[in-house]
Amino acid sequence: MAISGQWAVIDTAHTPVARVAAKTLRKRLEAVWSGLKAAYCDNASDPGRVHSLRVATRRALVAMKAFHALLPRKQRSWFRKQLHRIRRAAGEARDLDVLTDHLAGTAPVATNRLVAHGTLSCRTDGSKARSRLVAMLSKQRDVSRQPIREQYEALLGDDWLGRMEKLLESLSSGGKKPSCGRYAQQNFKPMVKQFFKIADQSIDDSNEIHQLRIEGKQLRYAMEIFATVFPIKVRTRCYESLEQLQKMLGDFTDHCAAAGRFKRLSENTGALANREFLAQLCHEELLLAHHSRKEFLKWWTPKRRLKLQRRLGLMLQCRSA
Repeated sequence: MAISGQWAVIDTAHTPVARVAAKTLRKRLEAVWSGLKAAYCDNASDPGRVHSLRVATRRALVAMKAFHALLPRKQRSWFRKQLHRIRRAAGEARDLDVLTDHLAGTAPVATNRLVAHGTLSCRTDGSKARSRLVAMLSKQRDVSRQPIREQYEALLGDDWLGRMEKLLESLSSGGKKPSCGRYAQQNFKPMVKQFFKIADQSIDDSNEIHQLRIEGKQLRYAMEIFATVFPIKVRTRCYESLEQLQKMLGDFTDHCAAAGRFKRLSENTGALANREFLAQLCHEELLLAHHSRKEFLKWWTPKRRLKLQRRLGLMLQCRSA
């Protein structure tokens, strides 16, 4: 899949890095602000808006990390702190969106596959319990929007857009800066090294899998930032591999998160009527998580990992014109 023009800045390797940083940060910080405003004004609890906000926030954090050395410490620290707060505020809402929509809809393809293979027994009807649970989660989902609204109101008062302009103005000062190509090679390399530090370990528990997914996502988002610096053919292959890795690990982490929430709900004193159904759902999600992990390990072979490492190494050695 090609890198979306929504996130990439079209420049060359010879463009001054300060200019690329200003364009990139403007695009990503404006996307966060637009997403925050849209989620704040959303009266219909549209899950797409919260998801877009979360993605924009993660991409903005990677941009802050990529251009860390160019930004004034105090301003950089303020934006990083606010972005982390927005991400946390959107995280709970997004998890509830995914879980509620999952329960309200039909069984996912993965569930049907496990039933067909005999790994998972057919789910008991539980339609009344399901309806009660969906209603309860829907109420929690509405409440989960409140921290997003609070973040928007606080940042409106703190003049997010004005602070953004001052941050971007700072990039034009401080003397001569390197070209984007040279800067990308110097700053992208540590990200690749950090990714393989995690990837080369044994991936056994959910925390290790989650960390690998985060590192892979950050590397992919950084690749969007420096998209025009690296040769398109090898860059596209690396990007697609990281995208597939993220998808497969996302299935695992989603099932783990759902199992954890069902378990916590079942332990709630008010969940007596739904306890048996919640225990069944928790068991199902754990089985699906185990299946997703097996599928990932089958795909993430030493050969595939080495191929990605070599391609990223080749990408760092070359620069597009």
